Amino acid sequence: MEYNKKIVQTSSYIEVWEYAEPIQIGYQKKPPSQKKKNNDSDELEKLKRLTKARQNAKHELIRLIDTNYNEETTKFVTITTKENIQDRHEFNLIFDKFMKRLNYNVFHTKKKILKYVAVLEKQKRGAYHAHILLFNLPFIKHERLKKIWNLGSVWINQVDVDSKDNRGRYITKYMEKGMGQELLENKGKKSYYSSKNLKQPTVLKLQDDDTVDDLVSDKVIAYQSEYLSKRFIDGEWVECKVKYTKIKI
Repeated sequence: MEYNKKIVQTSSYIEVWEYAEPIQIGYQKKPPSQKKKNNDSDELEKLKRLTKARQNAKHELIRLIDTNYNEETTKFVTITTKENIQDRHEFNLIFDKFMKRLNYNVFHTKKKILKYVAVLEKQKRGAYHAHILLFNLPFIKHERLKKIWNLGSVWINQVDVDSKDNRGRYITKYMEKGMGQELLENKGKKSYYSSKNLKQPTVLKLQDDDTVDDLVSDKVIAYQSEYLSKRFIDGEWVECKVKYTKIKI
């Protein structure tokens, strides 16, 4: 099966990728990569991969936030430990226990109801702390939240975004540093965490001869661009023209 359009929809916008060459769905064996001529080129390729991974993770998070955001119940929480915990695994365990306690204290059940995304970040002293965006947290007093955490400082803020279509991008900027650290220092680990009960953006892949202009003639186009992307087609890498369009709903 092939597709020449990919469409991703969140609650406030639609993204469309139009490919000049059809993309095949499913696994295709890629040619073995050739060894780099020197360490400089190897490091350059590594930097390019990290940059691309960071950008992809950022946009994934933006879409996830936009899909699950609730103006009344979304809160931004930061937790910090008194103890200088520099071991990622140790902080992870503490974080997981805190989320379970918070879920139980708020909803009075062990069933996982809290919806969230979170990013770990290192402070200057080397200790980890976490930025957490909670999508369905009802009102909770700061003192009560601090008691549930009970390991250091905790900050909680209502998210105030001036524009609906800016909320994912606005919130993600506070998490970018931690995402970059995770990708750079913890290879193979996720750059952000998310609960399994989140609503996912709608993704469609289809073969369609209509242009984006035909599909969205009654909507506002927020951004458009064209670029070349390398695709693995019929056993070889070829350059493929891609048109990207972002549409406000």
